[in-house]
Amino acid sequence: MEIHLTKKEQLQTNTWQGGTTTQLTIYPKNSLYKNLDFIFRISTATIDVAQSTFTSLPNVAREIMVLEGELAIQHKNHYNKQLNKFDTDSFSGDWETISMGKATDFNVMTRGRARASVKGFSLAEKEKKELIIDGGKMAVYVYAGEVLVEQSSVKTILKQGDIALIDKEKDNEAFMLYAQQASDIAVAVI
Repeated sequence: MEIHLTKKEQLQTNTWQGGTTTQLTIYPKNSLYKNLDFIFRISTATIDVAQSTFTSLPNVAREIMVLEGELAIQHKNHYNKQLNKFDTDSFSGDWETISMGKATDFNVMTRGRARASVKGFSLAEKEKKELIIDGGKMAVYVYAGEVLVEQSSVKTILKQGDIALIDKEKDNEAFMLYAQQASDIAVAVI
């Protein structure tokens, strides 16, 4: 297992029409979001307006999860969905999508044959959780708190706003998360 850590201080936050967005990671690393030449991109966004329209992203599959707040999502001619903390929605980037509500969300975009799944959970201080990488890569993002990531003799501390991109070396590779304080975690498997 190989861990690529990106600290909060290394991340860049930009504004968009409804709030702010922070790119947590993009793969391959030399890809540019504006060129849509990535295999996957992971970001967070704040939605600071009561209603916002999602950017149209043809040929992009999207996974969104609420980290804080709540959103009512409307996919025109498809379905509507209410999202609360750690609720997820999967949809096509070219759907006409509107959200109502103010929130912070976790976004995973994939292109081509790549697909992602996302989940979120909270850990109490000193609580531990085992994670198993069943895809090619796993991203662990600490929205709040601090956790220790441990696999064999490899130990990495993730603080609030940090993300670790983990490459598996063998099938069903496991590692542990140990909460150093109460923490909210978002995980993406690609």
